Amino acid sequence: MDGVLRIAIIGDYNFAYHSHNATNQALQHAEQVLDQPINHYWLNEKECTEDMDDFYKSYDGIIIAPGPYRQPFYVSSLIAKLMKTDVPVFGTGECFRLLVQAYFTDKGFDLNEERIISNNLVDGNQFTGVTLDKFSPEFSKLYLNRGVTEYSSSRYSLLPQYSEFLTDDFEIGARNQYFDPEILKLKAHNFFLFTMFCPQIMSSSDLPHPLFTYFIKTVRRMLDIKESSQ
Repeated sequence: MDGVLRIAIIGDYNFAYHSHNATNQALQHAEQVLDQPINHYWLNEKECTEDMDDFYKSYDGIIIAPGPYRQPFYVSSLIAKLMKTDVPVFGTGECFRLLVQAYFTDKGFDLNEERIISNNLVDGNQFTGVTLDKFSPEFSKLYLNRGVTEYSSSRYSLLPQYSEFLTDDFEIGARNQYFDPEILKLKAHNFFLFTMFCPQIMSSSDLPHPLFTYFIKTVRRMLDIKESSQ
């Protein structure tokens, strides 16, 4: 295919983190299977907030990398900003909690008074398996020929009433065995998808993860639409 996609990865890249290396590799897997050239660039979250209104305009798609984050406040601010843009956004791992917090803060909830989402229930930089269930029709198709086990170093629990509140604005693409949302997709956005697990961990050159190929296909489609309208 013609044209190289420019993908920004927001996070503090650390070669010692398996999830960071796996993010790079998952993009390479999608690049190969889709025959779509991709250039990706790791961006520090603080630097992005210094140019909050314009930084994303230089990229065709944005990935929010798994943590840990040196300054989570900046990541939360970026997520809140990106929710109001039309750029495709894909977040995995720890940023799931920041998305939930940013959403309920925007709705006027007091996070200091209301225990909406727990702290991380996984100790350290370990990975634990989760079993996906209760797929929406869209994500059921994506997982049709794939197992339902994913891995993450982040697991959070939402009180049931807040989980249901999310359905006003998000499609819950799948839940885990504890009935917590594992996939959230913003309804009023071209592509704004967050997963509590890290799909990049399960991606391989032989079997690229369908969420990464879905993201790249959408980025390509949105770019084609943009170019055809100019």
